[in-house]
Amino acid sequence: MICDIIQSNINIMEIIYFLIASFFVIVVPGPTVSLIIANSLKSGMRAGILNVVGTQLGLIILIVLFAIGFKVMSPFLEEVIKVIRIIGAIYLITLGYLSFKSKSLPEDSQKIKKFEKKFILQGLIVILSNPKVFLFLGAFLPQFIDINQSVANQIIFFGILFMIVGAIFDGAYAVIFGKFKDIIFNKYIGILNKLGGLLLVLVGLFLLISY
Repeated sequence: MICDIIQSNINIMEIIYFLIASFFVIVVPGPTVSLIIANSLKSGMRAGILNVVGTQLGLIILIVLFAIGFKVMSPFLEEVIKVIRIIGAIYLITLGYLSFKSKSLPEDSQKIKKFEKKFILQGLIVILSNPKVFLFLGAFLPQFIDINQSVANQIIFFGILFMIVGAIFDGAYAVIFGKFKDIIFNKYIGILNKLGGLLLVLVGLFLLISY
């Protein structure tokens, strides 16, 4: 299917424009980036990378929904998405508060491995709660769709491009801030916990007021 799209009349410049737009959507700090930075600062690079895994899983879900007919399902999905956003916001505010109050050292590698599903779940919740992603996929992506070709295939194609850009730059945030944590956490762990907690609370508040 994807090969058919590549061999079709998709303008190379359209792909370039899409990649540029994807870059700015992903790189500009928002809920997803804030979560990755917060967990990378508090718990290290592995935690941030696990967040990225969760966001990628969430993107797969969203792209599949769009591909099978988002317009047809939108009346039903709208209410579900609203509930997910509210739950996600409350969840992240709670995590942020607990992190802000924490005085302990960040989790060691064994503990992070034990609770890696937690970090994946955080990434999944945030990406499914992020209005910026819905706006991008729902309003911007359709501008690149040729209705004379398979719409589902095109959504999957551009969705994969979006996921690749997201994996690269979200992963870069995790690596950079995870390494930063490794260098300074012994002296400034209290500050990092509070900074990470504050970021998560801000993410949650953003999700609550972004309707």
